[in-house]
Amino acid sequence: MPRTPEEEATAALAMRAVLLMPDGSAADFAALYAPDAVNREAVAEPPECRALGPTAFHATARWLRSAFADLTFPVDDVVVDGEVAVTLGEMAGRHTGSFTLWRPDGGLDRVLPATGRAFRVRHAHALRIRDGLVVEHWAYRDDVGHARQLGWLPPGPVYLLRSRLATASLRRQLLAGRETTGQQS
Repeated sequence: MPRTPEEEATAALAMRAVLLMPDGSAADFAALYAPDAVNREAVAEPPECRALGPTAFHATARWLRSAFADLTFPVDDVVVDGEVAVTLGEMAGRHTGSFTLWRPDGGLDRVLPATGRAFRVRHAHALRIRDGLVVEHWAYRDDVGHARQLGWLPPGPVYLLRSRLATASLRRQLLAGRETTGQQS
């Protein structure tokens, strides 16, 4: 069934929003995300990614880019139902930087040091779009497949040690930063 012009516009905006992740600028995100847009997937992301609006979405993109080189989000299809568009595709790249996971309370969970391995996993992104802007985002990812391709799961003893040392190092850096700024730990 052919899409209406409104559905075509919604599908195009959803695709653009996903394709921004590898290299979109802050201005690009500001043009597509509402000031109060919420990312429902930011719970394990750095605290700056948990805010509302385009700045938080751009922070998520920068977080992913810091860990994964050659990052792509090819989109195979977009399904539209009213104000919700779902992109069906993949995420691919290479793990070249530390991937840092955060607890729901905003504290550091763990650091997964670079493995240099490539990955390609299925992804779907649901975006609620109102007045030509993204206002809400959910992701449906193959996190287990991603972890297996990168050697995070099952972790070998050497990788567990590397992760533990990297996590301890970042915790020390974060603590030193809090002490420098006078914040409580």
